Amino acid sequence: MNAGDQRHRLIFKQNDAVDEEGYPIPGGVEYTRAWASLKTLKGNTRFLAAQSQMEHNREFTIRYQKKLLDSERPKSLIVYWRKKKHEIESIEDDDGLRQSMTVVLKAVT
Repeated sequence: MNAGDQRHRLIFKQNDAVDEEGYPIPGGVEYTRAWASLKTLKGNTRFLAAQSQMEHNREFTIRYQKKLLDSERPKSLIVYWRKKKHEIESIEDDDGLRQSMTVVLKAVT
């Protein structure tokens, strides 16, 4: 993984966070940050995405973070990219070697 390719900043926020007294925290709490490289959809992948109405989906590659696995991360995690809110479609360990992860996000409109 080339660190120079990771130019995009993803900010993962937990929206249902509460303070010590049990009150919700407005705006949520930052869970983690990650530098990412954006994968553009090309050829057949782009055609399939258009067929299934997934035009607003974006695919990023980030360094492996254990806290982002399905079993570890909170369910109400929202991702901000370029100050726009995105929902998590999936986060997968690329090759099982715990080096990189693929994050698929969907823009919230």
